[in-house]
Amino acid sequence: MNPREFPSLPPLLLIGQFSRLSGLSCRMLRFYAEQHILVPAYTDPETGYRRYLSSQLGEARFLLRLRKADFSVEDIRSIMGDMEKKERAGLGKEQRKSLENKIQALEDALDELGVLEKEWGTPRYGLLRTEPLRVYSTFFRGERKTLRECARNTMGQFLESLPEPLSGSPFLCSYSLKKGPEDAALHIPGNENSTEILPGGLAAAVLHRGAYQNLPKTLEGLLGWVRCQNYVPQGTVREWYFPNGEEDTAYGEVELSLPLIEE
Repeated sequence: MNPREFPSLPPLLLIGQFSRLSGLSCRMLRFYAEQHILVPAYTDPETGYRRYLSSQLGEARFLLRLRKADFSVEDIRSIMGDMEKKERAGLGKEQRKSLENKIQALEDALDELGVLEKEWGTPRYGLLRTEPLRVYSTFFRGERKTLRECARNTMGQFLESLPEPLSGSPFLCSYSLKKGPEDAALHIPGNENSTEILPGGLAAAVLHRGAYQNLPKTLEGLLGWVRCQNYVPQGTVREWYFPNGEEDTAYGEVELSLPLIEE
């Protein structure tokens, strides 16, 4: 650049002028002043106005480049301080490695997003193995669209007959895959005093969200997935209601599971 083309600047620049010329916002200039990284050359004791030397523009622009390279405040303080050239080189290598790791993480995130975009709305079917569960059980007559409500009503009456207080306990029901929920069983988890055991073992499961009336569609999808995995259901369906069998709200969900035959 021809020396004649250099703009004329006042010896002291107000923070607004310095901000426009350096590329650092006034907010960031105040921040770096508080961090003792880029301190104004003069602060008016009466008005509090900050003024910078024109020669500080070079430091400010260098600081901006360090920010763009994603250096931390501590690193910027060290680099702009009395750090030796060898130490700066080592810090630069560390920062390069850190940025490469971030780039790789972002590329991995993009790859995972591409997979997720193909699976939006797809139920998350899976296999699980459960341990036997001690329960208190009773039978009741259910109806497909209102089975959860029927189970809740039955539980209210059944709890009064139990030898121990179990108010607020989670509950589930089971019914025949072939016959449906007309003849269902209500199960409430118990303790060592309960003699009935709900068998454990391998099962296929999925969470049902949304209107309970749509649960048959979720069950149909789970059955299809089980067949694709070459498993055979034992013939029983289980529905866990949680939390505590709430109605159709964002918090009311159903774990739908099918105990499987193991060879």
